[in-house]
This record gives sequence, C-alpha cells and structure tokens, in this order.
Amino acid sequence: MDTMVKASIDGRKNAVLGAYDLSSDEKKKLDELFAKIEELGASCADAGDFEAKFAASPLNAEYMKLFTDFVSTKQSKVKPVGDVQVEEVDMGEVAANTAKDAAVAEAGYAVQSVRGRVARKTMSEIRDKVPVANDIVGIKNKIDFFGRFKKS
Repeated sequence: MDTMVKASIDGRKNAVLGAYDLSSDEKKKLDELFAKIEELGASCADAGDFEAKFAASPLNAEYMKLFTDFVSTKQSKVKPVGDVQVEEVDMGEVAANTAKDAAVAEAGYAVQSVRGRVARKTMSEIRDKVPVANDIVGIKNKIDFFGRFKKS
C-alpha cells in the first residue's frame, strides 16, 4: 500500500480514536470498517486515487456515520454556549503565561538597550581618542547608504 494512502487511513482512524473512548463492541465495529477501508487503499495506485474512490464509496458514508453513532466520553474543553462553542480557559494559567511572556520580552528589551548604550558609548570614546575614527565611521555610513541602492 502507498505510504500516503496508509497515512490518510491512519489519520481517519486516529480522528475517531482521539474523539471517543470506545467500548470493545465499538472498537470491533471500527476495526471492521477500517479493514474494508484498508482493502480499498491497497487497490489504489496513489493517495489521489484512494481519496477519489473513498469519496465515491459507501465506506465514506459509513465512516462519517461513526461520528454520530459513537458517544463521546472523553473530556473536552469545548463547551456549548448557546449556538457557539466556547473553550474553557484557566485564567490563572493565562495570567501566568502572560506575565512570563512579558518578563521575557522586557528582559530582551533591556539587553538590547544595554547593548545599544555600550556601542554608542564605545563609539563616542573611540571618536574622541582616535582622530581618523570619524572618517572611518563616515565612510562606513556612506557604504551602508549607497549599498541600499545596489541592483539585486
């Protein structure tokens, strides 16, 4: 069987297994359906051929019916609120993550600020003590400026 076909079949099976805690009878029903789907996959040349044949096959309808036949017993963080699905969120966790992200960002800004100040201080000291430093910096700035107009 083509590896992409196998991956497609495994993805479908994992979608069901990820959404439901299946009883032994439901697991048996799932395994029987996927045995048929794998037979179809083995007869296909590639993933495109498999997807086309699977979409036209009654196996597709049978696969889709699994989602209504099985009762979801896994805990979901998504809860219905009226007509909208809303994810439950632990606000303490959100606050902690926000504070951590802010601290990391502030530390990054502080490091950049210190680096900039050190560079400016170093350049001003060099310019004061080395007579040609201003000429070197001026030439470097001109090279940088005119380098922006190079044809790519």
